[in-house]
Amino acid sequence: MSDIPSDKARSDSPGGGDLNRRDLLVKAGQIGAGAVAAGSLAGAAKASPARRKAAPPRGGKVTWALEQDPAHIAPFGGILTANHWGKAPMYESLIEWDVKLNERPALATSWKVVDARTIDFTLRRGVRFHNGKELTAADAKYSFDLQLNPPAPGSVAVLGQVPAIAGTEVRSKYVLRMKLKNPDARVFGYLAWNRYSAIVPEGMYGQVNAGREGIGTGPFRLLEYQPNSHLEFARFQNYWKRGRPYLDALSFKVLPDEQARVAALRAGAIDGGTFSADSAKALGQNRNLKVLRGLTAAFRELQMTIKPGDRKPWHDVRVRQAVNFAINRQEIINRVYSGFGEYSGHVPPGYGPWPLTRSELRDRYEKHDLPKARALMRAAGVANGFTVEMTTFSTPLDFASVAAVIKAQLNRININVNIVAQEPGTFAANNGRGTFEWDLTARGMRGDVDGYLAEFNPSSTAYQAWYPLYRNVRVWRLVGNGRIQLDQKKRIPMYKEAQRLLMNDVVQVPLVAVSKFQVVRPRVANMYVAFSDFNTGLHTSVYIKR
Repeated sequence: MSDIPSDKARSDSPGGGDLNRRDLLVKAGQIGAGAVAAGSLAGAAKASPARRKAAPPRGGKVTWALEQDPAHIAPFGGILTANHWGKAPMYESLIEWDVKLNERPALATSWKVVDARTIDFTLRRGVRFHNGKELTAADAKYSFDLQLNPPAPGSVAVLGQVPAIAGTEVRSKYVLRMKLKNPDARVFGYLAWNRYSAIVPEGMYGQVNAGREGIGTGPFRLLEYQPNSHLEFARFQNYWKRGRPYLDALSFKVLPDEQARVAALRAGAIDGGTFSADSAKALGQNRNLKVLRGLTAAFRELQMTIKPGDRKPWHDVRVRQAVNFAINRQEIINRVYSGFGEYSGHVPPGYGPWPLTRSELRDRYEKHDLPKARALMRAAGVANGFTVEMTTFSTPLDFASVAAVIKAQLNRININVNIVAQEPGTFAANNGRGTFEWDLTARGMRGDVDGYLAEFNPSSTAYQAWYPLYRNVRVWRLVGNGRIQLDQKKRIPMYKEAQRLLMNDVVQVPLVAVSKFQVVRPRVANMYVAFSDFNTGLHTSVYIKR
């Protein structure tokens, strides 16, 4: 079944055309000042005009189940992916991704690379916030100031994902200048990702409770957010994309219990949601339901803290390597995900040219080898094992299942894992502070490959919170130099080498990338499983069949 909406090729930007980040960065690095992007690169061949299909019908409401509460919907500093699920319909950034993750203009119509540390963004004129105020460069500056110092309930733990932005300045009503501390290849992907780069009206945090309310420029305006219950959105009548959104209203119901989601879908109380492979298979027997499947960037991972104080057994790299070899990833894929999954390194499979190959992971770095794991435990002087607390999410339920499999596998090398399930908000807060021994978690989408490796560099707040005792100068240099190298062809081998070194150090233990299953009623047209692990189609492409 297709996970790509039927109108994927159409540009929503008035100028038309998709903007490819790789081409832009290489071009910027080659010609320096004067590189301009405005929907497509200068000199690119124009495609022949395509025959436009009839516009999808407008109207109606879709009710979607969320398997996890957002905890809060503040635009800046949210740790949980669910935070973005809740806020995405109302917030936008200067750049956006299309369904193929090509970058294209959004709130900025164009940008000029003045020099390696300076970018001027020209804002789209006439864009309105949900409160009626027109978007100006002052709003953009206010937003970037908050991105660099997220107010509560946001966390500074996310700053490792933010490029080296020194600050911004208003050049005119519609021109914003961004100054970088260093050349930084992450800027454009960070903006298109939109997880932390929303543009809000100046002074918003003094006007509303940003954790429960919001004012954006997006296709939907927020009516209500009741934590652990629901979010209600209505079409923004003055949205700048003509004819969008297609829906009149969008509703999210927070249903962490999968059986409750299954029952709600069968009863027609919801129009769709995310389900486990087994539930999706069962629901797929119903001809009145449609199953969508796709790989996402949200791979599962085991994180460890390596901090001063009491020396823990896993501070020894041999113990971490033993854990890695004792884990049987294929068993996790088979038992928890019904065979739908892939081995994952620190960069998930499907993320362009950046991940390690499938054979490298399966045959070398993540090969299940119990005798080798036991030998490493003996060499480290802990053959008799130890006890460790592993915290994880209480929902979705696959985390509890993965935790149970890992517990059984590590028991074979005498590691006794005590599993502690935490509600998502508590888990996120403790993870951000580094107040855990082991965390079984999921990584999400990143705007640039550096986002998956930035936390292994001492400049990262996550590094300081999680493993300040970790030392590998080669990794530090590769990550540090990789982010300022604008030529992607030169970046690829740098990040691959860093990944190979990290698979030997295993400060974090990547586990598996899983397929995501979403099931929808037939009336819901043009929904797709987004690799980003966001529900992007709901507010960009979905319409109700007539």
